[in-house]
Amino acid sequence: MKWNKLLVLITALLLVMAALSACSPPPSPEAGVITVRVVATRNFGQELMFDETLEVPEGTSAMSALMKVSEVETAYGGGFVNAINSVRSGFIGSQSMKMDWFIYINGIQSNTGALDYKLRNGDIQHWDFHDWSFHHFIPAIVGDFPEPFRHGYGGKTSSTIIAYADSLKEDAENLERRLVRLGVSNVSIKRLGELSENEKESCNLLLLGSMDSEPLSELNQVWNRLGFFAHFESGNLVVLNTKGEVVTKYDAGVGLIQATQNPWNPKGIGACESVVWLVSGTDEVGVKDAIHALVNRYTEFQYACAAVVANGEMIKVPQ
Repeated sequence: MKWNKLLVLITALLLVMAALSACSPPPSPEAGVITVRVVATRNFGQELMFDETLEVPEGTSAMSALMKVSEVETAYGGGFVNAINSVRSGFIGSQSMKMDWFIYINGIQSNTGALDYKLRNGDIQHWDFHDWSFHHFIPAIVGDFPEPFRHGYGGKTSSTIIAYADSLKEDAENLERRLVRLGVSNVSIKRLGELSENEKESCNLLLLGSMDSEPLSELNQVWNRLGFFAHFESGNLVVLNTKGEVVTKYDAGVGLIQATQNPWNPKGIGACESVVWLVSGTDEVGVKDAIHALVNRYTEFQYACAAVVANGEMIKVPQ
């Protein structure tokens, strides 16, 4: 009799434990592990070397993650990347072309060395090997879209505003929906003329408008300081090569997507806090083509510094 009671008690206990197990949430991923991407390209994203996704412990430096997926040579006490997979910094040709490795975190050129930058979950560290004889500083690139709108920099993500010229509200709404689907939070739209000074200084901005729209025309006037390889001049879109030489001039119906760090930020253009993207064109047709490309064709300008949309073709800039 006692054995029967004991058997009933054990059976009841097992049933309770099974019920509790069924109600419990599934085990969480390993604590302290994050997922990041490590990318290396050449010539402003024109040539892909590798694009690796990996899991690393929280607190891993950008340098450590890079060394997990490639052969790295360093200099100056290990803080400067001199070569990745035998692609080495130095002067090329007539000594007029100085090639080096530059690191972008989520599309923003880092103001912290790779040894000191601690990766966060979802970060993309993108190394590009390029000539800096014309532009010493390229503050931001478009080729890691939807970054930096999704993960920001250093674990901090600014709110995003899509600011549009009056005739582009529907296009702005389409872009907003795309960003939300891609995991971007805190995104909104408003007319260009409604941007407050505080929003201009602190938010990520996607400016949709033609070359004559404010504040796009304001930024176009200082294109060189912002690290651009394309600008508008006398009704044309002027595209440069890596040395700053004019290679192409486009007239009607051509769109442009390019980025910089926020020039209205009181801390300066290298603060790594927010970005401004110009989604523009020589006319409304070009602007709409650029917006459509950003919404539906962003994989075609992956890794690029900037992009031109001309006659349906996606052209990475600089050329």
